[in-house]
Amino acid sequence: MNKIAFAAAALAIGTVSASAADMAARYTKAPVAVAAVYSWTGFYIGADVGYGWGRSTGTGTNAAGFFPTPYSVDPSGVIGGGFVGYNWQVSNVVLGIEADWQASDLNASGNFANNIGTLYTIGTNVKDYGSVRGRLGLAFDRWMVFGTAGWAWGSWDTSYGFAGGGAPFVTMRVNSSDGWTAGAGVEYAFTNNFLGRIEYRYTDLGRASFVNIPTNSAELGNRVTINDVRLGIAYKF
Repeated sequence: MNKIAFAAAALAIGTVSASAADMAARYTKAPVAVAAVYSWTGFYIGADVGYGWGRSTGTGTNAAGFFPTPYSVDPSGVIGGGFVGYNWQVSNVVLGIEADWQASDLNASGNFANNIGTLYTIGTNVKDYGSVRGRLGLAFDRWMVFGTAGWAWGSWDTSYGFAGGGAPFVTMRVNSSDGWTAGAGVEYAFTNNFLGRIEYRYTDLGRASFVNIPTNSAELGNRVTINDVRLGIAYKF
């Protein structure tokens, strides 16, 4: 009888233990889901607005290159435009290519004297500029810091006139110049499709010159550079 009682007790204990283990397994907490890391890969298109300030330097002369008038003005104003690009993300490194165009209203003028004391009014108006660039970024989930550099072009007018003499006697119109640009910025993905950014850029539009026989005037080399800060928003497909 003792052996039968002992066996019955062991069986009962085993049954209770199995039931307890089964209940424990049944009520085990589900594993916590891990949020997916954001992917920057894809096409995007966007618009931006900002403020630019630059420098226009050069030397005006007569048509023979005499009586130089060196000058430097600092055009500034509002810019706005659009951009389009594509990103490839590998691990947390983001490679990309982007093109942009900015309409601008950067203006400045001043009075400058040549080496015999004749006073001229010289001014520059930057009308638009754009670029095609590579981009290199470092992603931290929905945040990305990036650098960018590439080819730039732009158009501007520089006018030359006698101080107090009314309209300029000649205006150099540069319709397309070759230069370069570089900058850096920060982007944030508000949703899977909408991106925001802030960016600083430096752009060198190169030099332009002219000789105008009818007005007996010339430019030895007008160089235009621009700094700007932009806020942008984009849609990623």
